Amino acid sequence: MGTVALVVFCLSVSAQTPCENGMAGQYPCEGLDLMSVRSFEELGGTPPGNGNDCWGWSRDGREFVLFGRSDGTSIVEITDPVNPVMLGNVPTASVPSLWRDIKVVDDVAYIVSEAGEHGIQAIDLDQVLTMEPMSEVPLISWYTGFGGAHNIAANPETGFVYGVGTDTFNGGLHVVDVANPSVPTLAGSWEEAYIHDAQIVVYNGPDPDYVGKEIAFAFSGFSGFFIVDVEDKTDCQTISFLGDESWVYTHQGWLTEDQRFVLLNDEMDEVSGIAEQTRTWVLNVQDLDNPQIVGFYEGPLSVTDHNLYTHEGLVYEANYYAGVQVLDIINPEALEFEQVAFFDTNPFSNQGGTSGGAWNVYPYFESGNIAISTQSHLFVVAPSATVSAVTESPEASALDLRMGEGVIHTMYTSAERQTLQVFDAMGRLRAEWPTWPDMAMTWVVSDWDPGVYVVRGRDGVQARFVLD
Repeated sequence: MGTVALVVFCLSVSAQTPCENGMAGQYPCEGLDLMSVRSFEELGGTPPGNGNDCWGWSRDGREFVLFGRSDGTSIVEITDPVNPVMLGNVPTASVPSLWRDIKVVDDVAYIVSEAGEHGIQAIDLDQVLTMEPMSEVPLISWYTGFGGAHNIAANPETGFVYGVGTDTFNGGLHVVDVANPSVPTLAGSWEEAYIHDAQIVVYNGPDPDYVGKEIAFAFSGFSGFFIVDVEDKTDCQTISFLGDESWVYTHQGWLTEDQRFVLLNDEMDEVSGIAEQTRTWVLNVQDLDNPQIVGFYEGPLSVTDHNLYTHEGLVYEANYYAGVQVLDIINPEALEFEQVAFFDTNPFSNQGGTSGGAWNVYPYFESGNIAISTQSHLFVVAPSATVSAVTESPEASALDLRMGEGVIHTMYTSAERQTLQVFDAMGRLRAEWPTWPDMAMTWVVSDWDPGVYVVRGRDGVQARFVLD
């Protein structure tokens, strides 16, 4: 939800702007450097339109942001995050609309909009790899089983996408089989309630009754929260429902990575006066048949929350006028969170409402780059070198990096001699470092260019370091 922001308040940034003394240029920040910012117009938009959602895609070390606009979708390469390149444009399938959402399954992007007769546009992202900047990207299919949709959810593991808030099936789950993306087909539906947003997973949480099944965690706006068994697309079954008198509009949410909890945002509790400050609700879903409300974490500002995602023990929240907050998920069962970073995309106001600031955040790029879409701009930020010079692989016991003065210390736990490869932000091989089992090695990087570097081992573990 939201309304169009008509004020353009910043210029393009063509150099990395570090977060120093609480500011990255004109933007308040903590722990996140500004790599670049591009306006809606620079990304192919036609005034007085707006930006909205974003998603990400990577291939062979190259990274791309899919930036939704009222009049189409921009495909922006951010492999060099300081100098993003607008490569592709996908015009809207019908008329412009405030809302547009994108998800990716197997290198194919699926795009929906609330515009009437829009359906699902599908594009093969491999085409983009060899395109000239500002090229129009052709569709590989156009699904017209519904017209407008508020959002689209996807499960890359199974090859299904889910239109939500469509003009079919009471606005519930409209399930589309995209195993053959050139010929998408209706696979089933669930129509018990309108769904505003959803996360679909192959369940691997603590409830043994549902392990291995495809489960939808669905957020139903004014109605509440549903858990739906969608394993059989022709007979989707409600597992449970949860509501609360303190909820106004259950907008969106995401599972913690162990699938024990759902973190939920309510888009209207702040503006309705129920919540004095931004609330992140915690739901215990360890028993899918009997989810429980744990309570909420209250943030420091009275702003409206929008989309949130979890990644590597953190939750990234796009909260409109406050920009993006990053919370450490210390103990969700005890409602223990700690804000460890933020980047304010709208430095002129911290207020409730949906007409300005961060709409969405995508935190899943391997480089550590984070994309933030607003109704007027696309921002790329990255963890500050001063806060986190080295971001370790999740398998830190196998590959450990430490920053020294002009050097990198490595420890690679393996059974035999290995070679580490080092890539720069453009995905180019910068160096190869031989290692020996359980032996610390030191490599001189004092003459390397500033930027983000990724270190990878042959067994797939990796770590990242930043030179400033």
